[in-house]
Amino acid sequence: MESLDTGSKAKKTLGNVDYIESSEFSQGILPTNKDVIQNMLYLLQPKRAGQAQRSKEDAAQLLAELLQEHWLFCNLHTIATENIKKNILKMYEEFTKLYQTRKQRQNQSFTEKADTFNRKTSTLEGRALK
Repeated sequence: MESLDTGSKAKKTLGNVDYIESSEFSQGILPTNKDVIQNMLYLLQPKRAGQAQRSKEDAAQLLAELLQEHWLFCNLHTIATENIKKNILKMYEEFTKLYQTRKQRQNQSFTEKADTFNRKTSTLEGRALK
């Protein structure tokens, strides 16, 4: 049975969507962009990243390899690990930028950007996003 230990998990909220750190992808189900961000949150947690602190580059590389392996498990053709890593970093940077926006700067435009980002993250990783 799955443990419900959510008290020790990092949680970040962007707009009305919660991003809760996750250590793995669901077996047999293709991960969404949100799943990828949640895995990045897990990998970059200081208590898990180790004494030297894992860099975003290292976390993205590790996650790209994990994602590629998961895609192969789901019997999908993959793209190069380096391209997956670039996509992960780009998406995580956008998430970080939106998440760190000060409260007084969170106007209508910010809300629209956050909603658009949250809609994008509910899509499958690897699909062309417009």
